[in-house]
Amino acid sequence: MVFAPADDALLAGLATGDPEAATAFIRRYQRRVYGLAYSILGDPAAAEDVAQEAFLRAWRHAPNYD
Repeated sequence: MVFAPADDALLAGLATGDPEAATAFIRRYQRRVYGLAYSILGDPAAAEDVAQEAFLRAWRHAPNYD
């Protein structure tokens, strides 16, 4: 059986620049982030841009997350 890493492990991986952790983090949350952005904006293209920016910020600021 394969277990998915915990959120804190993914964030720790993001903080160290681990591309596998980033991929797993994005796959885990992409639907939620995009769905929220789309429900607010109502525009698919804008929602994609917002979701991408949210993940970039998560990547950049992961070392500061507590």
